[in-house]
Amino acid sequence: MAAKSEISAVESGVTASDKAKNDTAAPAEHRAVRGRRQDADENPHKGHRERLRNRFLSEGLRSFEPHNALELLLFYAIPQKDTNPLAHRLIRRFGGLSGVFAAPAEELMKVEGVGECAAALIKLIPELNRSIEKDKSASRPGSRFDYRQTGEYLNRLFADKDREEVRAVFYDQMLNCLGDTVLHTGNINSASFSLRKLSDAIGAYGASYLVLAHNHPGGVPIPSGEDLDTTREVKKFLAPLRVTLLEHYVVAGDRWQGIMKSVE
Repeated sequence: MAAKSEISAVESGVTASDKAKNDTAAPAEHRAVRGRRQDADENPHKGHRERLRNRFLSEGLRSFEPHNALELLLFYAIPQKDTNPLAHRLIRRFGGLSGVFAAPAEELMKVEGVGECAAALIKLIPELNRSIEKDKSASRPGSRFDYRQTGEYLNRLFADKDREEVRAVFYDQMLNCLGDTVLHTGNINSASFSLRKLSDAIGAYGASYLVLAHNHPGGVPIPSGEDLDTTREVKKFLAPLRVTLLEHYVVAGDRWQGIMKSVE
């Protein structure tokens, strides 16, 4: 019988030592699988930081809830820890994102989980924003509307834009630049361009004159038929408001062109 067992084992290609190795390897594989499952069970948020960061890099903050935006910021002050609960605590404590960023550092550090590094990072954001706005203000066109100066200014505004965007620059009665705002993101046409939003912005700035501008990312600064139609529509809309459309610029790359002469 022993001989038959040995013959059967040889015929099947499995020796006693092979069987012993397989018996040893199987539990090891099972342990590895169980280990991976246990890691997943213990850390359901594994990869969450990378996913949230990649989401921001691909689409910005447009689809983020306020706590997600704050959670992402806190990643860079609090490593290897779930910052989502802390983001919720901060927003509840200060009533919203604006309240969080306006809070004094010492008040921020009274919230459980906020240390000096996190408080400093939170306070850095509004300070950077003020510096950016100051820098933008310094580069705005000065007194009196100047065709070339305004074109160069708009070229800087659109420099990093990869989507079509519609902007307006507002001026007072003395043609001093008051500021600018984004009116629309997407193609400029009568269906998508909001004249109501333009009217609200005119009222907010108290503007008497304005410049309209939009970009052609990856294209050329040549107005389309829709661009010309929209210019005529805006000019007509502004007339009863006693606001003058000085120019409508089309910007593409490092080139720009005014198109008012084409609609007069």
